[in-house]
Amino acid sequence: METLTFDTQLKITLGLIFLLGIPHGAVDHILLQKKQQCTKSQIQFYTFYLGLIGLYVIAWILFPYFSLVVFFLISFYHFGQSQFSDVKIDEKNIAKKLLYMFWGGSIISGLFYHHYDKLIQFFLETSHFDQTATVITPFSLYYFFLTSSVITIFLMAYILIKRVNSRKRFLSEIGIFLLLHLAFFTIPPLLAFALYFAIWHSLKVLYDEYMYLGEKRKNFDLTHFIKELLPFTLISIVGACILLIAFSYFEFAISPFFLTIIFLSVLTLPHSVVMDSWYQKMKKA
Repeated sequence: METLTFDTQLKITLGLIFLLGIPHGAVDHILLQKKQQCTKSQIQFYTFYLGLIGLYVIAWILFPYFSLVVFFLISFYHFGQSQFSDVKIDEKNIAKKLLYMFWGGSIISGLFYHHYDKLIQFFLETSHFDQTATVITPFSLYYFFLTSSVITIFLMAYILIKRVNSRKRFLSEIGIFLLLHLAFFTIPPLLAFALYFAIWHSLKVLYDEYMYLGEKRKNFDLTHFIKELLPFTLISIVGACILLIAFSYFEFAISPFFLTIIFLSVLTLPHSVVMDSWYQKMKKA
């Protein structure tokens, strides 16, 4: 895979994001829907969702470094929450929330650590983030990766063995955790991220959403699910294409890599808020 050019890797990454990554957030408006949802509540939902996207776009323009940190923190929590969404412990449990944060932190920092030279080059090529290398150094990244990984293993042991009483689940999660890091070590960074985000994370969430809607609706099948996914998936893809064309045409000083990051981040913020509410709703059901 190392022989693949950057452009080829980027095309594969975007293809997987468009095919699976974006669709996994395309039914956010349905997940929290009540049986008799009125027009007013729909307007409130879209105002909230689009408002968060708009505010985050402005934040990226005015405070790029702050926005990058926010994106990392949101991603840490969201990835960890989706991984352990089925664990039967109250979502407000502090140990569970810490597990979400450190599991996601280990996953993302592991990807950076295993491909530091390549990934930091993406930051250096974009003037908005060229000072990142002074903060994200190999030394600081190594210790964050090591610390978050160790804490993750201890929290998984505490929650899965002591609280849930499932050694089998603990061993399964340890295996998954190690295999993901092995994949990050052996696969080029863009493809490693795409395979994790699109195939592991997004497919899992899509499956959870499909099973949930199948329980709530009569005669609900895969065809109905795809129809539910299509409208907002297509809208997002068209929006992404317009963004790419606009930045290319006006020759803004930002790399395709960071353009992809910003696009994903502005969708991730409202999506993660919705998913957090949905997971809490599921625990109460």
